[in-house]
Amino acid sequence: MQQYRDTDYAAVSAALHAREAKLLTQAMAERMIDAATPEESYKTLLECGYAPLERCTLENVEHALSQARRELYREVSVLAPDKRIIELFQIKYDYHNAKLALKSKRTGEDVSRLAMDCGRFDAQKVLRGETSAVSAAMSRAMAQAESEAGHSGDVRMAELLLDRACYEEMSALANETGSTFLKDYVALQIDAINLRTLVRAQRMGCEDEILAAAMLPGGRMFPTQLKGARGDHLTALTHGTPLSVAGELAAKLLDGGGSLTEFERACDDALMTFLQRARRTPFGPEVVVGYLGAKEAEFTAVRTILSGKIAGIAAEDIRARLRMSYL
Repeated sequence: MQQYRDTDYAAVSAALHAREAKLLTQAMAERMIDAATPEESYKTLLECGYAPLERCTLENVEHALSQARRELYREVSVLAPDKRIIELFQIKYDYHNAKLALKSKRTGEDVSRLAMDCGRFDAQKVLRGETSAVSAAMSRAMAQAESEAGHSGDVRMAELLLDRACYEEMSALANETGSTFLKDYVALQIDAINLRTLVRAQRMGCEDEILAAAMLPGGRMFPTQLKGARGDHLTALTHGTPLSVAGELAAKLLDGGGSLTEFERACDDALMTFLQRARRTPFGPEVVVGYLGAKEAEFTAVRTILSGKIAGIAAEDIRARLRMSYL
């Protein structure tokens, strides 16, 4: 395990704290929502460094976001002493592309337009199933997923294998860095996913076998404890954790009440509240993690607002879909 010194991050931390001034704020998001047209809404993003757009279509927005994401990882990778922190955020895009490769092989559909070209590995090589172009762990996972899909014909179960491998790689990479903050962040992501999985599976009446397969290892809450939890037991499991509010809402949902939208927001807000600790850290790997997490949340908010504006969705409905921002 490679250890690090916080002082190694003095320069990158100063640079990223300075860049926080260009992050999308709540006030800017409100201005985007209230704008008369999608084009007027997008103009606010010029203050955040996004490329100009002549026409605000879904395709153009996705292109702008992809460009911004690629630039983000390229720039921060140059600055950060430990590239594994950036890779940890890129892993999910590699596995997104692996799922597309699986789908393409099973259906013959051309999925290249859906590929995300901001992972660790060349997206087109992943789509072609070139396992030599990816990590050993990902290569094994792709082979296992293909075998599962070929044997059972159940693509969903094959995708669950890829999800598990994705977060196992993330956990392993976080452990390698030696950063407690990064390890806790990945564990919290896994706990939030498992809590969501529990709620969705129970509401859909999924079999225990599927629920067990969908639960991910590596969180602070053991899947064996979580998958049978209800009511006060579920609330007790999450009490005192960043997911305490989400746990209470999950318990209500499993008892037939509560709001799914409110629960989903509580899960996302727990992650953002955790990341916001990095804003109070002068220097260290926490600052890199916080900034990358903040930008990912910003990309989600931009997509939510602009897709809503383009579709003509009411302002209050767009606001209801937004999550807590970093600033």
